Amino acid sequence: MYNRYIRNDSGRYERMPQSDVPPQASPPPPFHDAPYQAPPPPPEHALPSFAPPQHPSIDLSFFDRLLDKLHLGDLDSGDLLLLLILFLLFRQEADEEVLIALGLLLIL
Repeated sequence: MYNRYIRNDSGRYERMPQSDVPPQASPPPPFHDAPYQAPPPPPEHALPSFAPPQHPSIDLSFFDRLLDKLHLGDLDSGDLLLLLILFLLFRQEADEEVLIALGLLLIL
């Protein structure tokens, strides 16, 4: 397909004859069905591996109930973060122009 049309001396493109048959692929290598071998056990003198500490699972249903009570359950996380930023900036009495700009972002 590459170079199928070549420009001749007069500036016109001329179709070059090529075969549309894809080249034959080589046959796949034979499959050897080798039995599974488990990795050898670690040596006795190896350092023990330390597992990360197990933290209790966080109950996310609290946040779901809170969002449902505030009627914010259908908002995505980006909008919720923007609301939190707006609230924190409002509490710190930030510049009104920044608050207005972030509020407009929330509307979009």
